[in-house]
Amino acid sequence: MEIDKTKYLSSKEAMKALKVSSCDLMHLRQAGKLKYVKKGNAYFYKKD
Repeated sequence: MEIDKTKYLSSKEAMKALKVSSCDLMHLRQAGKLKYVKKGNAYFYKKD
């Protein structure tokens, strides 16, 4: 499965865009507030 970089942000890019820490990003993901895809050990977040 290929990740379309025009539709998804890496964790680092998402943290910068949302101005949150990696811990906050994890909590948002677990609460279902962010749409994401997991590829291997990496998470990619929808831009919308």
